[in-house]
Amino acid sequence: MAKGVAYYRGIRGSAALSTARLDSAAVPAEALAPGEMRRVPFAGELLGAVRVRSAYAAIPLEALDRAGEALEAEEQAAYLQLLRLSYGEGRNWARAGKKELMGRLRLSERRLLRVLDALVRKGFARPLHRDNRGTLWRVALPCEAFGEPVGDDVLLGRAAPAPVDAAPPDGHARRPGAAPTLGPRASPVAPRADSLAPGASLPAPSAASPAAAAARGPVKAAFPAARAGQRERDLARALCLARGLDGDDPFAAALREVRELMDEGQSGARIAAAIAAVARRRAGQAERRS
Repeated sequence: MAKGVAYYRGIRGSAALSTARLDSAAVPAEALAPGEMRRVPFAGELLGAVRVRSAYAAIPLEALDRAGEALEAEEQAAYLQLLRLSYGEGRNWARAGKKELMGRLRLSERRLLRVLDALVRKGFARPLHRDNRGTLWRVALPCEAFGEPVGDDVLLGRAAPAPVDAAPPDGHARRPGAAPTLGPRASPVAPRADSLAPGASLPAPSAASPAAAAARGPVKAAFPAARAGQRERDLARALCLARGLDGDDPFAAALREVRELMDEGQSGARIAAAIAAVARRRAGQAERRS
């Protein structure tokens, strides 16, 4: 380094700040109660509460708080973009091409491949399928990458049997004669289903699923409204509205899904939160089309 060239560069604007004594009342915004919808002035700014009401991602906080334990800076950035494209859309997978990720991360192709390889090696992502639209990624939460259970804070879709050569979840079947797309860990009996973050669309039960088989037991497949509680009926109506559907058949299907979720131990509040996010996502898609 040439003599006289400064090596150290501080943060712009921080040099003017002096370290103050400990005083819990020095910054009024820090005294606001959680959830208190106010902003108070400090140093020429208004600091306080913010609530994002639309176009936001339901991503567990652990995805941001714990990823730094295992990921380098560029790996965290790539992981965040994959989370945006997967859990931000209410699913645990994302279809993304190299050019899209290079543009989002401002990385060269060589550096991007190195970063993605690190995510795969550390268990945060896994490539499942590729075509000219890009690679289909299974994106894992940190708890999954660390070998821990997901827990009750994430609402998962019901597992349903599917053949080994099933089409990828975005609906495009593989070419005839091509190798199976689900990789060596796929099972012809019960592969892992696409998980749903809180607010994801609720998948229709497969005719071969255990839940559907149980529903066809001593009762009818479409649970009659008279046999369902008022809470289940209200949730089923809300799900129909969120999907923009009307009629007896959509209501019966929605009621069956709600009943099966409750039988699996999901609370009404969590199902209602998922339905509300379905409605928000549908409204956002309608806005983008208009």
